[in-house]
Amino acid sequence: MATTDEKNNDQLINNTLDLINRANEVFCYEVWVPSLRKNVMFREINTSQQKRLIKSIIDSPIYNTEFIYILKQIIDENCADKTVSTDNLTIIDKQVIAMAMRSVSISDIVEFQIPVSEGKNVQRAISISKVLGEIKDKMLVIDPIKLVDEKNVFTLECSIPTIKTEYDLEKEQRENIIIDRSPQTPEQLRETVGNMFIDELVKYVNIVTIRINDIDNKINFGDLKFSDRIKLMEKLPIRLVEKLLEYCNKVKEEVDKVVIFKFEVDVDKDKKETIERRLSIDGSFFINS
Repeated sequence: MATTDEKNNDQLINNTLDLINRANEVFCYEVWVPSLRKNVMFREINTSQQKRLIKSIIDSPIYNTEFIYILKQIIDENCADKTVSTDNLTIIDKQVIAMAMRSVSISDIVEFQIPVSEGKNVQRAISISKVLGEIKDKMLVIDPIKLVDEKNVFTLECSIPTIKTEYDLEKEQRENIIIDRSPQTPEQLRETVGNMFIDELVKYVNIVTIRINDIDNKINFGDLKFSDRIKLMEKLPIRLVEKLLEYCNKVKEEVDKVVIFKFEVDVDKDKKETIERRLSIDGSFFINS
């Protein structure tokens, strides 16, 4: 049975936690969300959330599953606008929100070490807030699309994947996998990359319509397990899948506008080079700089 002192201590802790929660509600900031074309209020990352993000570094270097899980949870937890369904935010929104969270809660400056000669590096830095301030003018709106094969038999209805779709795919495909951290053979790597390719494409497909004898048979991919979606995708005509890949690459190009940076550096006294660097948004992105 708890003593009076223990009860008083518990009450003190609960009251203090309540005060911290109320204070955190005050410290919100705006993030411009591309799919919504408006600003949405988010809370700062707290120490516990940062710890969870950093722990996700100890994960498969290929799939990055744990980071996908945790970042979605934190976006859910920290969205202060209850009219926004975070499940419907896109994977582009996720990149932007993650960058804003890092900028506000940890550090706005990201530094890159760029090798220019043997044993010599130069340091370059970017301001995340400056990058995010420019994306309204840089990023295009990519609308959902219908893709039809040459024989007008198959139609794919596609859109940018939501973070919920990405989360559900990872959960179904990876949660029962035991990660093997031993070196993979070339054959194993090819199999892994092939699986990742199909996984990536299937996230973009919402509905498949098969036209037979002038009758449209619609299959809602949202009603199927991802393993079944992949089986169907593998049977589609390759030229139709190539059209889907073009759409996926358009989305990738918009993400790249936010995460790829070019720096001009002196490689020797008489020569300059433009070096490209990609901002890796993973658990390590949230370590204090």
